[in-house]
Amino acid sequence: MSFRHLVLVAAVILSAAACSTPGEHPPAPSTPSGPRATVGSLHLTLPAGATYTEHSPDGLLDGCVAEGAVACEARVVNLRKPDSDAPINLPSTKRPFGWYTGTDLPTCITPASPPGKATGATGSTLMDSGFAPVGPKNAEYGRWKVTCENSAQNNQVRMWWLPTSRILIVQYGSFPGWDAKMDALLAGATFS
Repeated sequence: MSFRHLVLVAAVILSAAACSTPGEHPPAPSTPSGPRATVGSLHLTLPAGATYTEHSPDGLLDGCVAEGAVACEARVVNLRKPDSDAPINLPSTKRPFGWYTGTDLPTCITPASPPGKATGATGSTLMDSGFAPVGPKNAEYGRWKVTCENSAQNNQVRMWWLPTSRILIVQYGSFPGWDAKMDALLAGATFS
């Protein structure tokens, strides 16, 4: 290649670079701007417009992340300080209803059936298990298909359990859009 061709190639490259605009490059990811929730050592930045209810007067919405008309999209609870009077089952993918810490049967919480209006669960089948990230940590992860007394409330439940931190995260009424939002929320988690 001659010197003249090299100069021509350099001129084309430089003019192309000068013509590019900042809008042609993908924007940098934005940092979440919603409210923050702290549960034990876990810190979450919630989606804009979402709320976290640490303790509700009726006790039904303790630890709930709510958004819009949904009363309890997910629960984030610290099991380091459980009620002293209530026996608990530690979360585990090794048992049916492994996301549920009670000793009775859970209810079928979904966007259409919040705590207090949900019917009882009649069965659960573990569909997926392993480990999944919560910020920089790996949590025991499980997804169950749940059947309910009212079949309209049949749903899927996802769980993340951090046994050392003793933090349980449960997503109710799992579906792809909510799954992606929950995964993004948990990816941004930090710990103190």
